[in-house]
Amino acid sequence: MSQIKTEQNRYLLARIPIKNRELVQSFSSPELCGQTLRAALLQTTENGNQLMDALKTDEHLGLFISNPLPSKENGLDIEGLAVDKNKIFLGLRGPVLRGFAIILELEVEEKQPGVLTLKQIGEKGKPYRKHFFELTGLGIRELCLQGEDLIILAGPTMDLSGALRVYRWKKALTQSNDTITYFNSDQLEILFDIPVLLDSDKAEGLALFNSLGQPGLLVVYDSPNPTRIISEREVFADIFHLSR
Repeated sequence: MSQIKTEQNRYLLARIPIKNRELVQSFSSPELCGQTLRAALLQTTENGNQLMDALKTDEHLGLFISNPLPSKENGLDIEGLAVDKNKIFLGLRGPVLRGFAIILELEVEEKQPGVLTLKQIGEKGKPYRKHFFELTGLGIRELCLQGEDLIILAGPTMDLSGALRVYRWKKALTQSNDTITYFNSDQLEILFDIPVLLDSDKAEGLALFNSLGQPGLLVVYDSPNPTRIISEREVFADIFHLSR
């Protein structure tokens, strides 16, 4: 109860090119005018990587890194990820601060072959932007882009059964500063709630998935209810209608 274990292999942000459904180290793409796509890793440091070093002095997140809490007890816990070209959104399951969840926005560039660095896109030259969302105390479980909008899956920060809700953050790709978005803001739309089952069906993943010619959202679950399990390699997920 008094010991917290840090696993350095969890401090990793990387990209891997895919060619013909296979992971490769690099390849040139004719569709991108011969541009070489190569595997690369965010610049590592003694304590993790460039992002973690930058967050240590952050006025909201620094204390959670210098004096860590367990990740599922409102400690630092990155669970959501969405990417648009070199722009990356990271959704934090924790910490939730006074009812506000946090999304970090990054932009990477290749410093040298195989090494990525963060561009200074934030206020006062910070290598990230912070976006706060009043999600009634829920943390962020997953992110998914739809056009310029960001779909947010929100759920409990702690490891328990509780409310699961899907939001739309409108025009996420057009933001140029840190933001704070309240629950009644025109920029934040509640799409739907996901039914809650005690100790099972903990929504964890999102993907766009057209169904019957209509835009949809595929939701997959950790600890699936036994009624979902068909075999050792087959399990039912859910598809929800998604407005354009």
